[in-house]
Amino acid sequence: MNKLLITITLSISILLEALGGNSAGALTLRSWNSANQRGGDLFNDGKGALLYGAFRSSLLERSHTILPGVSTLTEANLADVDIFFHGTSSTILTPTESTVLRNFVKTGGFVIVESDSSPSEQNSANSVLESLGIGSRYTGVVGGVNSSTGGTFKNTVSPTTVGALGDLRGQTFGTSLATDIDPMVTDITPTGGTLIGTNGSIRSMVEFQPFANSGQVLAVGDAYGFNLFQSSDNSFFNPNNQKAYMNFIESKKFKTPIPETSPLLGLLTLGTCAIGTKLSKK
Repeated sequence: MNKLLITITLSISILLEALGGNSAGALTLRSWNSANQRGGDLFNDGKGALLYGAFRSSLLERSHTILPGVSTLTEANLADVDIFFHGTSSTILTPTESTVLRNFVKTGGFVIVESDSSPSEQNSANSVLESLGIGSRYTGVVGGVNSSTGGTFKNTVSPTTVGALGDLRGQTFGTSLATDIDPMVTDITPTGGTLIGTNGSIRSMVEFQPFANSGQVLAVGDAYGFNLFQSSDNSFFNPNNQKAYMNFIESKKFKTPIPETSPLLGLLTLGTCAIGTKLSKK
């Protein structure tokens, strides 16, 4: 009996180690630098009136790490990064950068991509989604309202709507003129996306998981990361915007894929077989 308990304990420990990843610690984020992102580099707050300062402060308060922004995507500058914050940018990924980002998400990395109503920003956001095999989901249709309560979260459980900062289903979020995102199933993405937020008829917040057992993508049709929606003295302010981002980010703690050839899985299989053998002899 003691041997059986030891084997079970070992198997559970191995499973927890394989699944654990960053579940017990803080996460690491990196964004574009200020030259490549309208909201500015998360690392240094960016520049101008519309920047990511409040978002940065919230991340640091929750003990997450922000690395200096980058001008190009390489394997080296995404190494040990959990979330890449593309934000609101007009940067078009190169073929090399597309491959880097694809591998990043395939191995568990999360991405947040925004676009305001500008065509150049929609093209940039679509280059990110295309690199992941999702296709051009920013449709070019622009609409919605400018309001602190203009957006509504769908009654759908997702990493963004239900998480560490609360259950946002059915609640409102701050909006401005937004661009539509198509979550529908296509030949390119047979599983489609999950629509989680709308601004009137505009589908302004969609989650995608491009690959099996991979990281996830939060696509946003408005510049939600800007202080426009985070500063309490601003007429657009709604705390749910930042809560939604943080829910999505911190869900990464529980979404670390297990490599298919992981030696830990081999050990777990051996432990499970040992349990089965022991039980069959009883």
